[in-house]
Amino acid sequence: MSTLSRRRFLHAAGLAGLGLTAACGSGDTGPAGGGATTPLRVALGWIPNVEFAGFWIADDRGYYAEEGLEVEFLPGGPNAPRTAQTLAAGGAEIAIPVAMQEFLAAVNNGNDFVAYGTMFQNSPAAWLSLAARPVRTAGDAVGARVLGQQGVQPYVEAAMRLAGVPVEYEFIPAGYEPSPLVEGQGEVYTCFATNQPIMLEQQGMVADRDFVVTTYEQLGLPQYASMLCSSRSWLEGNRPVVERFMRATIRGWQDNAADPSVAARLAVENYGADLGLDLAQQTRENELQIPYTRSELTESSGLFRIDPDRISGPMYAAYAAAGVSPLPDVSRIIDTSVLDAVFQGRSTI
Repeated sequence: MSTLSRRRFLHAAGLAGLGLTAACGSGDTGPAGGGATTPLRVALGWIPNVEFAGFWIADDRGYYAEEGLEVEFLPGGPNAPRTAQTLAAGGAEIAIPVAMQEFLAAVNNGNDFVAYGTMFQNSPAAWLSLAARPVRTAGDAVGARVLGQQGVQPYVEAAMRLAGVPVEYEFIPAGYEPSPLVEGQGEVYTCFATNQPIMLEQQGMVADRDFVVTTYEQLGLPQYASMLCSSRSWLEGNRPVVERFMRATIRGWQDNAADPSVAARLAVENYGADLGLDLAQQTRENELQIPYTRSELTESSGLFRIDPDRISGPMYAAYAAAGVSPLPDVSRIIDTSVLDAVFQGRSTI
């Protein structure tokens, strides 16, 4: 197994279940120079590619070390446990589930989890269609063949309900690449706007000329994505550690905006070295994802910010239309004070 990080990148989340409890104490040793470093395990919702760009930069440039942290990233992916499961089992102190729904489901399953930051202000989950049969609204999808991954059907139907159009479509299971769309097996393909469209670009196709990307936010289903969460008891006992982690992480994401190729190269050559990642694809993915990390709220208050009113308003309306129930009390599951302490009234660090 090759080393994917300068600091002990755990290659399999299974290692987290072998009694690694060093990071579970409630003490805070303080930033570097004030004693021993604090170990911290972070469960990622996906493979260690450029999706986690700012984390790689923060680690590579020593920002975590400056905060007295030794961070171990637990890779996710198709064959790894869900981040919420790892967190609930005590295998990590911080989890980053890809979908907001995973976080809500974990809370509804009885886990006392609290989220205090989000990578993506708007989820890159989207519909992909070809210009010959563009789908820009839910109404455009009525009667269409929808190619997608199992589990997306409630959100397809929610978009139609919210738009007030008939819930009429044919669902066709599909994998994680859009060739069935190109081959004419369907009119809509559920995708990530930061991923599958790149595959079409690599075939010489051009956005808005040859294909159309319509995000779920544009369809009336706004969602956060890749929210950072911990158990309430651990957060309450380790708040300074979380603040230091978030401060270093935000510095990394601020740096990432300056040059998307930096983190792409780190992902290809270091953190995801075993994955056969393509540098050009990873750079393009990073370029596409950066706008999703920003919003009016982040411009005024800093990256990773969460707006509880946005969750309880339009986001919960979308989840209700998708049949998600119950919808937990937002004041119980969101803590904005962590980033208040990190930014101290500023919008950058």
